[in-house]
Amino acid sequence: MNKRMLTIPILVLFMFSVPVSAQTGFYRSPAGKIGIGIGYQRYRPPKRTEAPFRFNAQTILGNLDYVFNSDLKMSLLPGISFFEANTQIPYEIAPSPSIDIRLLNVNDMNMTGLQFFILGGFRTQYTNIVRSWDLPLHSVNMSIRGGMGLLHTLETGYVWSLKPFFGMFYTQAWNNVSTTEKVHVNTTQNFFTGEAGLEVELSPTMSAIGSVEFSFESSELLYRFGLNFHQASLPKIQNEVISSIRKTDTSSSPLATRLAGIDFEPEPGVTAPEYRFRVEPLYPVIAKNRKIEGEVVLEATINEQGIPVAIVTLTTLGFGLEEAAIEALQKTTFYPAMKDGEMLSKRVTLRYRFTLRNTN
Repeated sequence: MNKRMLTIPILVLFMFSVPVSAQTGFYRSPAGKIGIGIGYQRYRPPKRTEAPFRFNAQTILGNLDYVFNSDLKMSLLPGISFFEANTQIPYEIAPSPSIDIRLLNVNDMNMTGLQFFILGGFRTQYTNIVRSWDLPLHSVNMSIRGGMGLLHTLETGYVWSLKPFFGMFYTQAWNNVSTTEKVHVNTTQNFFTGEAGLEVELSPTMSAIGSVEFSFESSELLYRFGLNFHQASLPKIQNEVISSIRKTDTSSSPLATRLAGIDFEPEPGVTAPEYRFRVEPLYPVIAKNRKIEGEVVLEATINEQGIPVAIVTLTTLGFGLEEAAIEALQKTTFYPAMKDGEMLSKRVTLRYRFTLRNTN
């Protein structure tokens, strides 16, 4: 077994000793809920390398999240990697399965508007490398990785929000390369990496996340992308900051509809529900053509998850106005009513004002 033959598994094991972190999103969900996702990773080796070859790798991953509470969740990420070796020697590298278990904790940094996260996990991968005149090499890699970083939520004025993040990580990896006859490589490695990325909350139940990870010792790059589906978040809301984070601007709309406030019967110590992700109704074409204006009044229950249920109409304007208002409300989420830090289900009245002013 020559040195060149052993170079491939060493590089393969080093390259995949860093867990895929772009699949574990920073979104928050209610305790006890499960989220799923799918992800893609592409590896670009350094343009200059001492090895007599270069190769690319692509990895497809699944993602299963379990939420312990609004700050802590666990992720299980099974994956499979495909290698493309650009060498003069006919190597055959079989698709390589892997499994990653990780824990993510996200906490607020008071008075800064930032959040910090702590990320740790364990990963193992098996790779089978074959050359026609040699025995197959069985490569096993295990690694423990941990680190921390910062993220910030940027509201855009639309349904989605942006979460840029950056982290630094330390990895300890154990590599074993053997044939059926003997062990050829049995080493440990440790190294530092940085990762910068962006998570986009596309809706209350879906987010996309992408990142670039880089080594502080070489020019290696890992590009990652993931799409996650999860339960609508149940945010922590402090009474003293409700007014600053809940209020939304309802003064204008491109369709000249007006989403009025929420009518809520006051109760001692109970804060009213407020909009989190607001969807405005489309002006029905038939009502617009006939110049029908007016106010639609709906009654609904905002449950503990901030979801409107049991919606009924209290007006009969017709011409599709009530239907348009109901459709918009069904796509809207709220910060639920609260009392003594507990989230409550409350019945409210909502008003949608339809006016033709400034419409085309």
